Amino acid sequence: MDINFKIIFMRKIFILISAIGFTVITVNAQLVVLPDTNVIQLVNNFVLGGVATSNIQYSGFASGTTSSIGSFSNGNSTNLGLSEGIIMCTGAFNNFEIGSPVHMFLGNDNSSAGCAELDTLAGVATYDASILEFDLVPAGNILEFQYVFSSEEYPEFVNVGYNDVFGFFINGINPSGGFYSNQNIAIIPGTTLPVAINNVNATTNSAFYIDNEALLGQTIIFDGFTTVLLAKAEVIPNNTYHLKLAIADATDGSWDSGIFLKAQSMKSYNSTTEIKNIDNYKVYLSLSNDKLVISNYGDNAKNGIVTIINTNGQIVMSSSLQKDNLEFDVSSLSKGLYLVKIISDNSSLVTKFIK
Repeated sequence: MDINFKIIFMRKIFILISAIGFTVITVNAQLVVLPDTNVIQLVNNFVLGGVATSNIQYSGFASGTTSSIGSFSNGNSTNLGLSEGIIMCTGAFNNFEIGSPVHMFLGNDNSSAGCAELDTLAGVATYDASILEFDLVPAGNILEFQYVFSSEEYPEFVNVGYNDVFGFFINGINPSGGFYSNQNIAIIPGTTLPVAINNVNATTNSAFYIDNEALLGQTIIFDGFTTVLLAKAEVIPNNTYHLKLAIADATDGSWDSGIFLKAQSMKSYNSTTEIKNIDNYKVYLSLSNDKLVISNYGDNAKNGIVTIINTNGQIVMSSSLQKDNLEFDVSSLSKGLYLVKIISDNSSLVTKFIK
């Protein structure tokens, strides 16, 4: 790591000197980041609706004018994809570092503890953890929010052991049965893989990666970050869940990573449509894997056809019924309202679902 550190340090210094060497300096609107340990206010601004929060706690570094948690704004003038919200870092930051040009570098080692859940997720020891956690009661059966993961470990330390890691861990009743026990809901779309440096980069799941260094970014210091991603979970309305949002350095405490949580993006709403005891059909949307499932129809399947129709009246998916469960992968469908039309020799049914 010492050799790599020197190489990256010298590369950054060279780029910085080169940038200073220009006689004309362009000033760009930058991301505004402010350390803030008033986590109750931060979480209140994080919630859009349908979620009641309590027992809000934070553990991480905070001293004077620096902290490893705070707020960000002016994001719509950058390539972050988020306008404002909460930022959590593995190193303490002040009010200008995060919004610096990419040729600068961020590597604050707080010499602080890691996180047990992240140790398990990363498979190595973690350091400099920044952890925000609270209880919540959802009004609907879906919980979701938006975020961006960023890191100074990009791109040099991809797949070389310094896989900075984060997770959004939920605990509570699983509607599909049993309980969520530190279930990580920060996963790459269409997979079960956690979002991490080794899993999202220029060569792996690159559709979700932004190479800020290649873009010579002037408004955000991190060398790379993800596109805006969605964390979501199926929940049971009016039950209490515990959510733990955590990020940490892996293997060592050098080079920082950060999580941006979009303001007013956490919400709970009813999305699953379930029809019971109507011609024996049961229709439901499983948000854990983006599957529309039609089941329990027995002999009603004879010569049956299922079509999914959007609000413009267009058929977006169709299939013949079978004796067993029929599943549609709806991950490619845009968010919105859809009709499900089921017609067979024995019965017909029209219902709806919201993705």
